Amino acid sequence: MAKTKTAKGSKGVPNKHLYSRISYLYQAATYLSLQQNTETVRRESKDPTGHKDAGTLENTATCSKPTRLVPSGLALQLSSHLRGVSLKSQVRLSHNLKRSICKCCNAVLIPGCTSTTGIENQSRGGKKPWADVLVIECNTCGSKKRFPVGSERQTRKTARSKTKEGSPAKSAS
Repeated sequence: MAKTKTAKGSKGVPNKHLYSRISYLYQAATYLSLQQNTETVRRESKDPTGHKDAGTLENTATCSKPTRLVPSGLALQLSSHLRGVSLKSQVRLSHNLKRSICKCCNAVLIPGCTSTTGIENQSRGGKKPWADVLVIECNTCGSKKRFPVGSERQTRKTARSKTKEGSPAKSAS
C-alpha cells in the first residue's frame, strides 16, 4: 500500500512531538503552581482550632504587599525542564509562553498568584505615552521583567536583511 501524498504547501509542523511535550510541561507546571497557591490560602484561612475564619480570606486578598511564596518543587522542575527542552532542540517558544516563565527561578508567572504586574512610565511626569513599560515582578525571587507597551516588535534579522538586499543601496556622498 502506497503512502498518501499531502499537498505541496502543507507539510505540517516540524518537531511536533517537541511542541506537544513543551505544551504538556507548561500546562502541568501552571496547574501545580495554582494548586500550591490555593492550598496556601486554605491553610492560612484556618485558625489553630481548625475552624474557618471568614475574615482571613479577605485579609489575604487585600494585602498591599504580596508574600513571597515558593512554588512546589515539582512545578519548578517542570518549568526548568521546559526551558531545557526548548533550548536543546532549538525550538522557538511563543512570546506569551516565554514571558510567563521567570528567567531567574523558572517559576510560572501567574498574575495575582505568583507575580504582580504594573505599568511604569519613567518619563518626566509620565507625559510620554509611548514610554509606558509593563513590569512583571516574580513573587518567588523578586526579579523584574520589563516589556515596552504599545510599540511594535522589530522584525527578525533575516527578514530585515532580505529587505535591504532587495532595495537599491544608497551611495555615500
